[in-house]
Amino acid sequence: MQIKIFSAPKLHEALAKVRQGYGPDAIIMDRHKSVDENGEPVWHVHAARDVGDSMQVSKASAENRSVDSENAHKKLLTAMSQLERIVDGLGRQEFEGLRASLPDQRSKHGFDTLIKLGVAPNFASDIAEDFVNNAPVAEELLTWGSAINPTEKREVVLLSGPSGCGKTTLAAKLAAHFMINGASVAFLSTDTERIGGLNDLQTFATSLGVPLVPVARASDIEPALRQVKSAQLVLVDTESYSRNQPVKLRKQFDLWNQIPCSRKFVVLPANMDEADGMETLLKAQKMGINELAFSKLDETSYPGKLINWAASGIAISYCSFGPEIPEQMGWLSAKAITALLDSQTKTKESS
Repeated sequence: MQIKIFSAPKLHEALAKVRQGYGPDAIIMDRHKSVDENGEPVWHVHAARDVGDSMQVSKASAENRSVDSENAHKKLLTAMSQLERIVDGLGRQEFEGLRASLPDQRSKHGFDTLIKLGVAPNFASDIAEDFVNNAPVAEELLTWGSAINPTEKREVVLLSGPSGCGKTTLAAKLAAHFMINGASVAFLSTDTERIGGLNDLQTFATSLGVPLVPVARASDIEPALRQVKSAQLVLVDTESYSRNQPVKLRKQFDLWNQIPCSRKFVVLPANMDEADGMETLLKAQKMGINELAFSKLDETSYPGKLINWAASGIAISYCSFGPEIPEQMGWLSAKAITALLDSQTKTKESS
């Protein structure tokens, strides 16, 4: 089974993308409406297909299907447009039902505010009462990780994530934080093929006075670990991955799997498109990565999507919210998420 999220401003456009990408036998698993970074509405459709069946489609049959594709596509858009109006109406009914279930007007106002911050309606209804009462939100809804404590237990921590997610900066912040607290730290990096891939981390390593050992292939792992055997915390920086480079990702993943890591984190930037973020999380979970760190919390106007992402079940851990090392880093607790939502609410109200 292969799962993917298709996004578009209109529902019928997203469903058309499903048909184009996964064919007529695609299974629609979920759909929801949210807003993008510019405040514009966007539909996300979660679709699945059986990979085995899709591989049986012959070139000849594909050519036959394309003969009337233009007319079929126009009919599809018309049908999907009608379906969109129906589903949008059902969505409004669901939305109003969730809102009506709240006990008082104050909670309903909190629900409305959370929706504007990007929280999905079903989650917004769960946390609205806590939010308006300034209580920590989503404590029971989300999964929470455990803090790293390298002075009591040696840790080898791998940081992965998409391009530009800020994982190298987070690695430097973690290193500086734990060094201040008395732990010995070292860096490994598998980002050896990309031109300049080691440059940023080498700058941080030099500034902090800690070793950095490149790991380009499996045969490098054992010698690298010997070089950093005295470190209580080993932070493994990795090459950023892209959904458009699956072969490269598999190669990196094979290398990561041979490093004896005690923890594996995916770093997700808070300013990322919600659908792309969910796709990244699904990919990370398939690779056995079960902890989530957020970066760039200061660069999003819709922090509610953090709750939508974290509700996938992956454990929440550290966060980063600016360039300063190590000050602008911390543990993302329910209390911190509440403060972030409240801060963004005040920002929107004052603008």
